[in-house]
Amino acid sequence: MAPRCVLSLILVLGLLAITACSPPPSSGKPRRQGPKINMAHFIKNTPTYKGKTITHGLKIDEGNQGRSLRDFMGKDVKFAAIAPNGEHLNLVITIPEGLSVPDLSYSSDVVVTFICKRGELRQGNVAKSIQPSDGPWEDAD
Repeated sequence: MAPRCVLSLILVLGLLAITACSPPPSSGKPRRQGPKINMAHFIKNTPTYKGKTITHGLKIDEGNQGRSLRDFMGKDVKFAAIAPNGEHLNLVITIPEGLSVPDLSYSSDVVVTFICKRGELRQGNVAKSIQPSDGPWEDAD
């Protein structure tokens, strides 16, 4: 009887080890590709972000009358956000041709990963990923 108990115990411990080492179940959210930033710092110190990849929650501030974000492929698109201190961010990001873009329109919340190529808010920002946002974005400390 003792060998069966030992075998059962080894089996149970093995299953527990596999479960404990397994990655947590995916929430279905896309993983962030760049560092989350402090928006107020980004607004005031944009040149320090030159060449960096940034991910942040933004609101589409371009188009209306049924135009989708997909209608702006290959063009500059206006995005907006409000920092926790109340400061407004107005950012222009180019959506390259061929980038997978959600079918969203004006005022929709999205999470955008982009490269800040020039360290400026109005030019030189190129999207790497645009995903629908499924909740409020928390600013980095």
